Amino acid sequence: MPADETVLREGVPDDAAAIGALVWDLTQRWIAPDCSDDGVAVLKQSMSEAKTRERLHAGHRYILAERDGRIVGVAALRLPSHLYHLFVADDARRQGLARRLWDAVRVHADALAPVTVNASRHALAVYERLGFEAVEAERFDRGIRSTPMIWRPR
Repeated sequence: MPADETVLREGVPDDAAAIGALVWDLTQRWIAPDCSDDGVAVLKQSMSEAKTRERLHAGHRYILAERDGRIVGVAALRLPSHLYHLFVADDARRQGLARRLWDAVRVHADALAPVTVNASRHALAVYERLGFEAVEAERFDRGIRSTPMIWRPR
């Protein structure tokens, strides 16, 4: 495969450390500045290798984007229909990868159910481009700022 080709694949428990590292790195940059210290602690714990592995064992569906042996994107769906993660590494942005990840993970959602997500401030525009709509104003819950959004099947 060419050096710049990005491959999508299902995540497995052995990917938990790499998934946790990617989402935590991006969370510190893009989400944590809008959260309280307590909220950051909640996020950090929820993105740990152990919690990621636990979700994988519990049946959450993870789709990973891999380039040159490195995970550069992740989408995670808590069944039946809550988008738990959608992260793309900074050096892989603006290449359509978020849409590819969303399209790939969405097939695991209940086909008739809307998909929900709690969007950070920096992700709102991305989710809107993917077809999500805000259903509430931004909230500040447990020290974490997010906007509840929904995607409805057409």
